[in-house]
Amino acid sequence: MLLYKNHSEATKAILSERKNKYPLGVGIYDLDNNLIAKFKNNVELANHLNISKVTVGKYLNSNLIYKNYYFKPIFALRR
Repeated sequence: MLLYKNHSEATKAILSERKNKYPLGVGIYDLDNNLIAKFKNNVELANHLNISKVTVGKYLNSNLIYKNYYFKPIFALRR
């Protein structure tokens, strides 16, 4: 049964990318809107700052300031 199948690391990575809410990643921005650091997802950002992913999600979704930084999704630049 597929439910009990052990997936390869490559398959897990593909499934993780498809499941990601922010396909281009998330970033930490300063108050002048300059990108400080970029992460694949909010969990990596949370691990980097040693805070909860729930906290990251709260600040990411509400555009609140967290210790003089914003958490925002990365968007492709339009040319």
